[in-house]
Amino acid sequence: MAFFAAHFVPSPYLPHFSMSKLFPAATLLLALVAFPALTACDDDEDAKTDTAKPLQVSSLRFIGEKLVPFKQDYNGTTLGGFSGIDYRPDNNAYYIMCDDPSTFQPVRYYTAALAFDQTTFSGVTFTGVTTIKRPDGSPFPNAATDRYNVADPEGIRYDAATAHIIWSSEGARNVGVTPAVLINPFLREANLDGSSVAEFALPPLLRMQATENGTRSNGSLEGLSISPDGRFLFTAQEEPIYEDGPRASASVTGAVIRVIKYDKATRQPVAQFAYKLDAVHKAPVPADQFQLNGVVEVLALSETKLLALERSFAVGATPDYSVKIYEIDLAAATNVASLGALQGATYTPVAKRLVLDVATTGIKRVDNLEGMTLGPKLANGNYSLILVSDDNFGTSQISQFLAFEVLP
Repeated sequence: MAFFAAHFVPSPYLPHFSMSKLFPAATLLLALVAFPALTACDDDEDAKTDTAKPLQVSSLRFIGEKLVPFKQDYNGTTLGGFSGIDYRPDNNAYYIMCDDPSTFQPVRYYTAALAFDQTTFSGVTFTGVTTIKRPDGSPFPNAATDRYNVADPEGIRYDAATAHIIWSSEGARNVGVTPAVLINPFLREANLDGSSVAEFALPPLLRMQATENGTRSNGSLEGLSISPDGRFLFTAQEEPIYEDGPRASASVTGAVIRVIKYDKATRQPVAQFAYKLDAVHKAPVPADQFQLNGVVEVLALSETKLLALERSFAVGATPDYSVKIYEIDLAAATNVASLGALQGATYTPVAKRLVLDVATTGIKRVDNLEGMTLGPKLANGNYSLILVSDDNFGTSQISQFLAFEVLP
């Protein structure tokens, strides 16, 4: 889900507007500043292959920040909207999802190299761009030409077992038009050239409906992650489905989302777990303006432990964004897959422990951070961790990459 304070980006999932009028074609063509890619342990093959071990994350130490200039051109595409990121250790590449729903160019992901060590984050270099296709091999349309077949790309992971990517779309729900736009969220597997391979089964409760049931618009599958052993895939609803209760707000603590566990081999869901969100960090100004808090990314450390990225936003608030990383534990949580509604039900939610409030890093602005991945090991043997923000292609926001050292 993409939101920001001072510049409202049109979404194909909101009623009664024309994206072609609100989003002119990008004309700014700027050259990227290239930086040499480096890993902290280039001569250490263990840094490229030792990713299957579960991790403990006691805390994160901030290394640095790099920004990508606004609407920079890369190979005829508009950089921005970075909603997901994943690291591929065997070739030191990062896969970055762009959440442009074919407004500027077709749905796509980028590859990039990041240059950092234990003390310095020196650069981001884009190395490739790939159009992601529909199952029939065609590119996704934009909402101005076909609002009933669009995608809202959000998360991305590289699957080392298959050399494929797995990516997510939040779907679309617009009941203000006739016929209503009801596009289910999805998880899909694709070849590296963007051609479709397969689709993961969607739990029926997560389907889009014209009534207030199922998934809320722009509140579905943002984050996803593959377990270190490669057996499972985890994803999470960004916001509660209607049956599970109200959305988070400045006055509502404990709004409940679902974390879904899949058997990766069968692409079938095998469990669901309840996760309680924090309240929105501040009330919007004026009080009736938009606000939300939700999980925008998950990162599996083991079969039962994950990092969860909670991103809170409130129009007019200072600051407008708050982003926190929690370590969550599913081990003692109830499998709620059989519960058609969590509101009023009895269950044990996942345990959560605060790892980092990004505001404590001292950076000038905490923006719309939506992507999170483990990177290579640093020279001291500790893993790195990278966050990336979605600027919504808006002038009031930034495309920021943040690098951290993982302290076990």
